[in-house]
Amino acid sequence: MVMTPVRRVTTFRVDDDVLEGMKRLQERDGISFSEQIRRALRPWLESKGVIKAERKRAVTRKRS
Repeated sequence: MVMTPVRRVTTFRVDDDVLEGMKRLQERDGISFSEQIRRALRPWLESKGVIKAERKRAVTRKRS
């Protein structure tokens, strides 16, 4: 069974240009603000060495 990690609600301030860019991305690609933030923060925190990179899953091969 796969357990989904607990996600906490938080509030923070962003510059107007960043918020506008996120709105455009949401309209264009349908990616929620929360998902955009998760996608940006995780690699940055990994690069700073404060969290471990997620393990990549093995690629499954197609059967012929």
